[in-house]
Amino acid sequence: MNDVEVFLKWKHYLFSIAYRITGSYVDAEDIVQESYLRWLSPKKVEIQNQKSYLGSIVARLALDLLKKASRKKETYIGPFLPEPIPETVESMNDEKINFAFLVILETLNPMERAVFILRELFDFTYEEIAEIIGKTAENCRQIYSRARTAIHSRKKKFEPDLQLHSKLLLEFSFACYHQDTKSLTKLLCEDVIAYSDGGGKIHAARIPIPGIQRVITLLNKTTEKKAKSTEIYFGYANGSPALIGYTNEVPSFVQIFTIKNKKIDAVFNLVNPDKLKGFQNKENLIKLGFLRKPSWIDWILFKVRRWTNFRN
Repeated sequence: MNDVEVFLKWKHYLFSIAYRITGSYVDAEDIVQESYLRWLSPKKVEIQNQKSYLGSIVARLALDLLKKASRKKETYIGPFLPEPIPETVESMNDEKINFAFLVILETLNPMERAVFILRELFDFTYEEIAEIIGKTAENCRQIYSRARTAIHSRKKKFEPDLQLHSKLLLEFSFACYHQDTKSLTKLLCEDVIAYSDGGGKIHAARIPIPGIQRVITLLNKTTEKKAKSTEIYFGYANGSPALIGYTNEVPSFVQIFTIKNKKIDAVFNLVNPDKLKGFQNKENLIKLGFLRKPSWIDWILFKVRRWTNFRN
């Protein structure tokens, strides 16, 4: 294979590394492009392991960018959430990582995040990681251990199955659309928290909103504003069911939630247009099965479930 064919063979793998380290779809694309240019430049030595060589280039670029981005996050307006990408459980590669896990990764510093991702998800050796980040292998072991402990202290012990998640998404979407407070009360945990990421570019709550009553008020207000001008789709973001809104064919929001004890305990609203680039090509996403319009069958299922819930 020539250089171009070799790069294309590993392109998805390289994007996975860049995206999972940076948490940014746009930055990951830029990093892959930069790595391509470096790959095409004359090589000083013969490359024995092309995958490892390319992965190391991308990892260095991603870590450098993550360090710069961490400084920008300090002045970011409102909650900072990762960029979602259209990805179903079936389409995800072996390096599976859902949106809720990306949110947890944001609590690590750049070095911890890079070491954890490279070791835990991509099976880099400590020696390879040491060369990438400029530390000793023993330092990398300590950083990984510290990051792993921090991650597992925050990660939920039980992840909801996809069927339950999809069911709650359906009920949640129709309850919001009809501003059905009674249904929302049954769907949300008492200590639910809503996070809105507008980045100062779109009007959004600048602090997390805690508590079921405040979250319901927020959902009712935002839904009322979007109902007439926004097309709503069911879709997937990072392997989790999600609601995606389009205004004039442009993505205007992605809404994802997490579950605890069969109820919604956190709602993530992404409205910063810079973080919705992965959902731009709506027609292509529909063809690939990442998006679908709510149907009359969904409406009937919602009515039946709501009637059953109220009887109980």
